[in-house]
Amino acid sequence: PPPDIEPLSPDLRGLQTLKQQLASHRNQQACNSCHQKIDPLGFALESFDPIGRWRDHYPKVDKRARRGSPIDTSAVLPGGRKVKDLLELKAVLLQREPQVARCLTVKMLSYATGRLLEASDRVAVNQIVAKLKKDGNRLRDLIHLVVQSDIFLSR
Repeated sequence: PPPDIEPLSPDLRGLQTLKQQLASHRNQQACNSCHQKIDPLGFALESFDPIGRWRDHYPKVDKRARRGSPIDTSAVLPGGRKVKDLLELKAVLLQREPQVARCLTVKMLSYATGRLLEASDRVAVNQIVAKLKKDGNRLRDLIHLVVQSDIFLSR
């Protein structure tokens, strides 16, 4: 490629941890705007392996090592707030529960229908969010409300 186009992936050789690799990736201007928002949430959730089991260490890379390197779940959220683990992230999200519930509703409806929501969908979103709040903001209820909604049923 021409010299003014950056490669898609930086050279990650010699970087030991996921945080180091993602920091290198964020150094690319084209990648930074998204990764500065999504990476901190991922760091707080890093104690879950790819199939959802809890872990305190990464898998061993060196066969001679007793265990893999420890997982660092600390992060600085986009607003500058520091969290050290999943429990602190949960506390931050609970402080913004109405916004989280609305965002999840919009994203789930968009995913379920395969389209971006429009201004005309706002009434249905508001109804789902109100019902969800009344019932305790449970994810199971959100799924049921989405698949029972006119937006989903008339897609």
